[in-house]
Amino acid sequence: MAKLTKKREQRIWILSGFLFIIMIGAAIYFYIPAIAHILQDAITPDDSSYLNTIRDIITFEDVFDIMDVTVVTVLALILIPAMAYHSDQKWRDNIDDHIPSLLREIADAQKTGLPLPRAILEASKHQYGALTPELKKMAAKISWGIPFSNALRSLTVTADTPLMKRTSLLILEAERSGGAIEDVFESAHKHVSEILGLKRERLGAMKPYRWIIYASFIVFSLVMIILLVSFFQKLAIQMVEALANEQTPSANLPFNIAGLQLLFFHLMVIEAIFAGLIAGKMGQGNAKLGLRDSCILLGICYVFFKIAIILNL
Repeated sequence: MAKLTKKREQRIWILSGFLFIIMIGAAIYFYIPAIAHILQDAITPDDSSYLNTIRDIITFEDVFDIMDVTVVTVLALILIPAMAYHSDQKWRDNIDDHIPSLLREIADAQKTGLPLPRAILEASKHQYGALTPELKKMAAKISWGIPFSNALRSLTVTADTPLMKRTSLLILEAERSGGAIEDVFESAHKHVSEILGLKRERLGAMKPYRWIIYASFIVFSLVMIILLVSFFQKLAIQMVEALANEQTPSANLPFNIAGLQLLFFHLMVIEAIFAGLIAGKMGQGNAKLGLRDSCILLGICYVFFKIAIILNL
């Protein structure tokens, strides 16, 4: 778990963009022969290249083909940001999950007669997950004589989750108003716990929709594969045989296997990327978090196409 600052986010996207440009250069080596084959004008009936697959056109050391390079190129752009956004969200969720425990600890300490700054110093000695190092920094600032309000505001800068900001504002107002502050913290503890409970309930209610998106993508992929194998491939073979039997000297055929493979594979890749973004938006309320789902769906797309198409054609 790690916080994703604006500067770190920019550096990650710059790195990903640089890797993406490098992979684009490598992909050109595979795409130029493939596109040249797909766009050839006329194919004679005895020209077996009409039935060639993408892998038959160009491979590197009989290991990598155009589909491998395409997947790696897309992952070069989105994989590192996806990992960073996922780690940042785990960090933020961990902080929010420990806020009720912190409020309870402060309220219990105040009931024993400790002032608010001293109660926070005592609370910093306990473990609150990702919130612990930030709380220790705040406690150190208070011990150095920095005003409590300034130390708390610095905490909201480093642990800048929306829930933490609202909680910090509540603590500042409670300190300024005075009175029975422990009762305020008791109410804040219940309020924050209810907010987190509602959040978990909402995420739980949206989870099925995320799996529906996964299921829809799998169905879409299977339909693409079945159409290619069961319909277009057989149609292509029958067209070539018919032209050969008629002894036609040449003919402009409307499609070839390699072109269809490339088209269908790219449709599946595009569907994987956008379906993942939608899954992140629906499941966690942030499309950026859907980049991880895009990577997963892209892997599913690659495995399906590689196994069900390339190995069986």
